[in-house]
Amino acid sequence: MNVSLSRIVALLALAAVLQARYNAGLPLSGDEAYYWVWSTHLQAGYHDHPPMIAVMIKAATALFGVTVYGVRTVAALCLTGALFFICRMTERVYGERAAWWALGFGFIVPLSQMGYVLATPDAPLALFWSAAAFFGMKALADEGRWRDFLLAGLCAGLAMASKYTGVLIPVSALAFVLIRRRDLLRSPRLWSAVGLAALVFSPVLWWNVAHGFESFAFQYRHGTGAQFTVLWKEFGRFIGGQAVAASPGVLVLLIMALRRRRDWWADDKRLYLVTLFALPLALFVYKALFAKIQLNWAAPVYLTAIPMVAGYVDQKRLFKIGGAAIAVAAVMAVALKWPLLLGLSGNLNIQNRLFGGDQAAAALMEVRQPGDAIFADHLTRAALMQFYLPDHPRVSIPTESRYSEYTRWDMGMDWRSLHGLYLSKDDHLTELKAVFGTAELAQVVVASRPGFRQEKFYIYRVGGGRD
Repeated sequence: MNVSLSRIVALLALAAVLQARYNAGLPLSGDEAYYWVWSTHLQAGYHDHPPMIAVMIKAATALFGVTVYGVRTVAALCLTGALFFICRMTERVYGERAAWWALGFGFIVPLSQMGYVLATPDAPLALFWSAAAFFGMKALADEGRWRDFLLAGLCAGLAMASKYTGVLIPVSALAFVLIRRRDLLRSPRLWSAVGLAALVFSPVLWWNVAHGFESFAFQYRHGTGAQFTVLWKEFGRFIGGQAVAASPGVLVLLIMALRRRRDWWADDKRLYLVTLFALPLALFVYKALFAKIQLNWAAPVYLTAIPMVAGYVDQKRLFKIGGAAIAVAAVMAVALKWPLLLGLSGNLNIQNRLFGGDQAAAALMEVRQPGDAIFADHLTRAALMQFYLPDHPRVSIPTESRYSEYTRWDMGMDWRSLHGLYLSKDDHLTELKAVFGTAELAQVVVASRPGFRQEKFYIYRVGGGRD
């Protein structure tokens, strides 16, 4: 490793440490708490996603404890690893100086800043997507050693085991082979890599087969419109959201780089980068015409676009424009991580979704009595109660809610034989009386912090079996 990359590694390590400390100061989101709950029930698949995030959280909390720091360490380490591979890829294609630009762009863009904080399936996906892209480039567009093919296959399998959209990395790589390297279709190295990726992903496939392809079907419905009617409003939101996630300056530079077709079409490594970016993004843009596509779904696509932007800025010596793009992205990063510094309070505070659950758990503890079971109205609130209550109790969802792992775990429960406390965001008194026989409102909790939106929670005492 050259001197520049060694220094980049040192900076990334420092960033990971500082980011982990920052992350510990923010409460968990409900989704993160739910993935932590998965880590206490490890299996080869879940209704929503493959198991990689649960496996990583299990490992991190074993090392750092069941704390916010422990859970969120996954995000800090995964994004650090992703940026390492992005910088290595940039250096290999465009040189050392461009690698520094890749570090600047890759670290500061909003999609990375969000990824650095939240321990969701997007974190391991970013890591293994970037690693698969790096080793895939070495295998398909450069030296083509056995080791690179096998590492690319391994990382592609791990990307698919992180999130189903990870399948786009091997699909895009094979598209490059069809465009430029058809000779590799006869190579045992290529098919060994494909076989290894399939082998790594096979436990997830086995779980889906055993559960009627439940998870595959859920994600297909989640990202596919019921009919081919163009949803222009949702499409506009998706396109605008991509400009925010990638930051406007970086997106403009990317478009400028892509317009110079002669700069990338004749070079295998550059064409490889364009293929890994353009094909998946085109798919998401197409699907956004007919369904609501979440902004984060396309996030890993931009990781393989960062080297193109960095190389373009360096080769065309657009240092002032590149610096301005980083400055704009930096302002957006501050808005994400320290919104109150920019006066973004109340409904404008993007961190609203992180607050309230910890305070609701504290209020529930005040009225909890020995022997009380804990219930909630939604998977996120159930998971937050399970995480934040000191004894991490088993939490159930006895009322109608979206299907989740809790639905599976609660199957066959005799609710009328139980008693305890039920937490919700809405009035569920009538429904709770029908489920438990008796129910009464114990407390209304208003969680509030300066600069954040207030959140109201209802705590009910349910069931009549208390001694």
